[in-house]
Amino acid sequence: MEFVGRVDQQVKVRGFRIELGEVEAVLARHGSVSRVAVVVREDRPGDRRLVAYVVPAEGVSAEGASMGAGPVLDVGELRRFAGEVLPEFMVPSAVVVLGVLPLTGNGKL
Repeated sequence: MEFVGRVDQQVKVRGFRIELGEVEAVLARHGSVSRVAVVVREDRPGDRRLVAYVVPAEGVSAEGASMGAGPVLDVGELRRFAGEVLPEFMVPSAVVVLGVLPLTGNGKL
C-alpha cells in the first residue's frame, strides 16, 4: 500500500492544520466576492502560504481597475474581514483577483 496524500482539503501550513473549504466559506460571505478558491502555494521551497483567488461580485470591479464609479473589491479589506473571523494562521497571505476562476469542461476548478 502506498499513501499518496489526503483526499479531503485539509492542508498543513507552518504546523497548523487548515481546512481550505473553511477559509473559502468565510471569504465567500464578503459582499464583494462572487467566487473564491484557496490553495497552498510554495513559491520558495519550504515556504508554504495560503493564497486566495477571488472573483468580484457582479457590479464590483477589481482594485485599481478603471471600470466606472461602482464599488471596488479591496483586497486589504477582504483580508481584514477574514481576520475578524479566522485565526491569523488561516488568513490568506495574498489575495489575487481574477475575472473568472479557470474551470475544466466538467466545471471543476
